[in-house]
Amino acid sequence: MLTTIFISNSMHLQSSSLLGSVHLDFISDGYDEGGFAEAASVETYLSRMEEVGSKSLREFIKKQSSSDEGIDCVVYDPLVIWVLDVAKELGLMGAAFFTQMCAVNYIYYHVYHGLLKVPISSSLPISIEGLPLLHFKDAPPFVSDPAFYPAYFELVVKQFSNIHKADLLLVNSFYKLEDQVLLQTNIYSSFSFISYL
Repeated sequence: MLTTIFISNSMHLQSSSLLGSVHLDFISDGYDEGGFAEAASVETYLSRMEEVGSKSLREFIKKQSSSDEGIDCVVYDPLVIWVLDVAKELGLMGAAFFTQMCAVNYIYYHVYHGLLKVPISSSLPISIEGLPLLHFKDAPPFVSDPAFYPAYFELVVKQFSNIHKADLLLVNSFYKLEDQVLLQTNIYSSFSFISYL
């Protein structure tokens, strides 16, 4: 498991730590001293994190490849889309681990593909196949007001920009509550996926 150098320092974690059976290591996001607070803006942080983080991740994977603990697959949060690009560049499998509920990701998927126009109207119900009718208050905040945090809106929507390259999708879902979403959505149609509680 990887996290940033700043987080490791702030939590007083040691390199190559073990958390139970999980091996923990650290890479730079470009803000090793002050973390997110060191950046001038969200956009600046995300841009530098991609630039420095992708380089750090690439170096980490190459270093591991020359050791006894080689890497075959990278499990990543699709919000950090560049991780999959690095994995594929190095010939590794990529498993996208969607941490938000499946229905929320399904809504973002519709926005990404232009099937749901934002901002949504507060007076009309939202109709998406596989979901019950949703009202304004039921929608994720980035859909009801994308201008509120534009950098985060772009982040949650763009997570689908390279998802077709992933080898496996791990989906956060209570299957019996979201079985229609899983059946209807094209996100998962060509992938193997694991639904867990």
